[in-house]
Amino acid sequence: MATITANGTFHGHELTDMPVVNPGDWFGKTWLIEIGGSYSPLFLIVEADSMSAAIDELADSEKYGHHIVVEEANLGDYPEDDRHYGPSGQVVDLDHLMVHGQEGSKTPFTCTYHGEGLPAEGVKPNEFCWDELGA
Repeated sequence: MATITANGTFHGHELTDMPVVNPGDWFGKTWLIEIGGSYSPLFLIVEADSMSAAIDELADSEKYGHHIVVEEANLGDYPEDDRHYGPSGQVVDLDHLMVHGQEGSKTPFTCTYHGEGLPAEGVKPNEFCWDELGA
């Protein structure tokens, strides 16, 4: 399967080569996820129906879920009454997570997808189709 990345503008800053979680699975409804806690935040694009669904998609991502899913060895640091749970019952840490996008809009965070088999200028997420890439 081809790797899809995204480019977009966030508060006047160009963000390029952002990994895309779940490309083509929610009609191009994209959210910008920012994971902080270090000198340089990690920016990801996630396709999902809502902000909470974007967090769920991230939690279930094999490649990026580890950024928010709490390891079993560390569960003692998360009191039962203060825990947040992901869609598969995993405990997630949302302290350094921000979701950017306009709730209730067709395209919450505007970006373009790039990758092998896509035009050089990229495609809008709502025009992306795995079938056209032969995937």
